[in-house]
Amino acid sequence: MARRSRKGSAVTVPQTLEVKGYRTAIYVRLSREDERKIEGESVENQLEFLKDFVRKDPSLVLTDDYVDRHVTGTKFDRPEFNRMIADVRSGRINCVVVKDLSRLGRNYLEAGDYIEKIFPFFGVRFIAVTDDYDSLTSNPAVDGLVVPLKNLINEAYAKDISKKICTSFENQFKQGIFFATTAAYGYIKDPHDPHMILVDEDVKDIVVRIFAEYTGGKSLVQIARDLNMDEIPAPSVYWQQKDVIHKQKYTNLWEGTQIKNILQNPIYTGDVQIAKTKKCYYKGITSAMRRDDGYYVEDHHEAIIDHGTFDKAQEMLKAKRKEYFSTRGKNDGIKNKKPDYLQGILYCGHCGNKMNMYRRTIKLVSGVGHYSTYVCKRSAAYGPEDPAKNVKAEDMEGMILELIKQHIAIYVEVKDRLKILNRKPVAEGKKAELKDKLSSLKSRKEKVEGFIRNLYGDFTEGIFSETEYLEMKTGYVSELDALDADMEETENMIETYSAAYGGNAKMARTFSKYIGVNKLNRELVVAFIAKITCYSKMRFEVEYTFSNELKEFMDLVEKRGDEVA
Repeated sequence: MARRSRKGSAVTVPQTLEVKGYRTAIYVRLSREDERKIEGESVENQLEFLKDFVRKDPSLVLTDDYVDRHVTGTKFDRPEFNRMIADVRSGRINCVVVKDLSRLGRNYLEAGDYIEKIFPFFGVRFIAVTDDYDSLTSNPAVDGLVVPLKNLINEAYAKDISKKICTSFENQFKQGIFFATTAAYGYIKDPHDPHMILVDEDVKDIVVRIFAEYTGGKSLVQIARDLNMDEIPAPSVYWQQKDVIHKQKYTNLWEGTQIKNILQNPIYTGDVQIAKTKKCYYKGITSAMRRDDGYYVEDHHEAIIDHGTFDKAQEMLKAKRKEYFSTRGKNDGIKNKKPDYLQGILYCGHCGNKMNMYRRTIKLVSGVGHYSTYVCKRSAAYGPEDPAKNVKAEDMEGMILELIKQHIAIYVEVKDRLKILNRKPVAEGKKAELKDKLSSLKSRKEKVEGFIRNLYGDFTEGIFSETEYLEMKTGYVSELDALDADMEETENMIETYSAAYGGNAKMARTFSKYIGVNKLNRELVVAFIAKITCYSKMRFEVEYTFSNELKEFMDLVEKRGDEVA
């Protein structure tokens, strides 16, 4: 059918069919100190202020907002800031708007890098509203001096605030004012005084029991196991039951480490070590405080354990530690340095904890020998809940090596079978059909691309209305997308008929690299094993890195066999 010319009709040809604005990100940051110091300042106020600014500027199109609450401006490793920079790198946004330069950061060097190097490199427009700075219209002669100066002032402000906060806390520490989000196990926060703690009568006897049993000769692990056998809730579980904390812990049982922490805490004598760490708020650096730094307060609250019992427990812990270290360096200084090939991969099937390699160096008649086993450290404390494993490292590693070799052998067998199947006439015919199909798809794609190129010319000549043009273009673009998808699928299918095809590319490279391997090492384990779950010396579950990819490859070969049969 001939096309009817509409050159005589009035048609307005737009220069662009859509208005493009800057894909804008609003970034808001507010530290706790800013919130306290700046009257009327809040995240919500900043957001509303910036959104109103963006709405009034026709060149800006709001894409997303990024909010870092209670985060210092001296560090740039912030969750929402990092998300925004990731969107900058991906091209999702090309404009960043902040209320003022200090919201971007109070570190002079890093803030300057973002404004002068990073944002320009990615073609990002940067606007600091109240500082009247816009990188699109800035005057280098003026802003090149003013912006760095303001960043210096912001950094100096951060240093000054940090010093004042530290001084304030130190004065309160010296007065014996106690700060803690939660009280230690055995105590509760005083509901009438946030700086005081009271004895928790519900678990007071458990603390007394722990000190009595340890000073009576029981080990840390024995005490933990007995508490678990008596079904005494561990501290984390007890606090959850009391609605003191809400973070779920992985384990709900006592462990030796928890017992040791209780035994070492002077809070049970009525004394308190206030501010166990000190922090430079400007740099975000935390360091331990010593007892003689002046923040150890005696007789701060009611005691559960007398000083005599507490001191005896410390002497016993110290003696145990000394005994442990006295055994080190024996055996002529020879240590068991066996590498742990399964580190971070071997898990206990009962408690879910990572199993560790326990290395020992022992004296034999013939000299010094090494003994290494994989153990779950929690099993001793958990009792029947977590049976002991103690698997010899040599046995475990030998089993894993054999499994990997079998895994590789299966892959090689499947690949060789596919190679034979692809040589059969039926397979070669299927491959030829797919190549013909791909050729037809490419020809159709070229035609559709030509239709789209000619379409705009017809539109400008008035042959089609704007509505007709957009409808036809949409249809052609959709067809192009479908053709691209069909071509990609066809190309992938043609590849499977290749004599060298080995499945997923990464899987094929890995398996091919380790064909014929006879010795276990860390690299081999990481390449093939995702996780090993140990239930006993004889029962394991192994998750392979390429289990899904290998199954897909095997399914393909099975289907190919039916196809060419």
